[in-house]
Parts: sequence; C-alpha cells; structure tokens
Amino acid sequence: MPDPAVPREPLFAQVLNRRTDRRTDRRTDRRAYGAARPVAAADLARLNASVAGLPIVFVVAGRVDAPPAERAQIESIRALAKEARRIELTTEAPMLESMRAIRYGSTDIDRHGDGIAITQPMLVTRARLGLVDRSKLPAPDSQATVAQIKEFNAVTDTSPAYLWLVTEGNSRAQQVVGGRAYVRANFAGTATGLAIHPNEQALQEYREVARSYPAIHTLLGTPAPRDTVQMLARLGYLPASAAPAAPAPRGLDAQLAT
Repeated sequence: MPDPAVPREPLFAQVLNRRTDRRTDRRTDRRAYGAARPVAAADLARLNASVAGLPIVFVVAGRVDAPPAERAQIESIRALAKEARRIELTTEAPMLESMRAIRYGSTDIDRHGDGIAITQPMLVTRARLGLVDRSKLPAPDSQATVAQIKEFNAVTDTSPAYLWLVTEGNSRAQQVVGGRAYVRANFAGTATGLAIHPNEQALQEYREVARSYPAIHTLLGTPAPRDTVQMLARLGYLPASAAPAAPAPRGLDAQLAT
C-alpha cells in the first residue's frame, strides 16, 4: 500500500530505461564508445553518490582531469581485459557454458527470457537449420573465434574509462552488496547518459585465468585474497552518431507468472 512516509528512490525511475543484452547484442552498451571523451565531473559525482553508504570501495579511472598515471592504468586494464577475453573464448568449459545459454532469434529469446541473445539473421538462420553445434567449441583459429576476438579488442580500445567495485573479503553478503552497488551505479549511469559494459573475464576463477586474476587485482591496487574486485566494467559515452539503444523489455507479468 502507498506510504507517503517512505522516501521515493530516484534511481528506481531508471529501471525501465536501463540497457541490457536480452533483446539484441548489437544495440546495447557493448558498442564502441567515444574514446576521446572522459567521464564528466558531474556524472562522476552522480555515480559516487549512487553507492554512498554501502560498504564497498568504488573507483572510476578516466576522469576529465586524469593524471598520466591514471591514463596509463586504463591502457593496462584494456590489455588485461583483452587477454582474459581471448582466454575465455579459447577455453572449452566457460565457452560451452555460454554456448548452452545462447538464444537465437526472437522466438528463442522470448521463450527463455534469459541468456545471450543473438539476432543477426545469418546466425539465426544457421541455428534454425541445425547448423550450429552447441556441444563443440570452435577452434581457436576458426573464423568465428578470430572474429570475436578482433571485435572485442576493437571495442575495448575505445574505452575511455573503467569502474570497479571492491570488497575487503568475499563473503556471500559482500557479493550481494557488490551486486547492489553495481546496479545502483548502472542506474545512475543510465540517468546521466553513460554507457556501462561489464568486463569481468579477468575476475573469473577457473584455472586458465589463474594469471589474469591476481594481475588485475594488483593493477587496481586491491591485492587478493584480502580484497576482491566484485565488478570491472568499461565506462563511457556512445558517439553522437550512434542510434540510441532501445531499453530491454522487462515484462513484470511474465516474470511473476514464472
């Protein structure tokens, strides 16, 4: 029941505006950003305010007045992110897990309501014709794998800024707090026109990224296992020429029905 004594959460207004990857992988914040446009001071202030009071460390590198050391750190983060993504794309277990969650075309997307949405006509047609084998990882030198690595690297190189969230420890409660902080920052970014794209590949804990995990913690000044980076995401503004991405549908009735 409505209670006027309960203050309204301003970030809640962004729930239906926030972009995700549910409907398409081409019209979301995975796109290239304006590489020469750092995060404005006013927008950074809104991001910081969105997580104020939560027991996390929230950092944004890529400010308007960023010193040379910070710009060098961003270059190093880009390099680590690209290497971790390459490892992910060429490692069987994590890729097969992702492949099982791919949804090809609107019918598949609507039926599941989760997973990785693919809408490119050629790929959807191949899947519907039974030409996609989700049980077998493409070879590291295959056209599909090479193309994904190339695309990820090109997009990563346009990232003017990164944000990360850190907890001292890694309890389940701290993980939940990290998730809360990320969603709040995402809503605040949506309100300011910032685009946010998680780059969490280096934060995984499978054997093949055993070097990337401590390397990213060291680079961010958050040594593991004392500290845990709960989220790393690229941050920036879409180019003025980029068409606005449609919000991902959030059918409340459908969610409640399930």
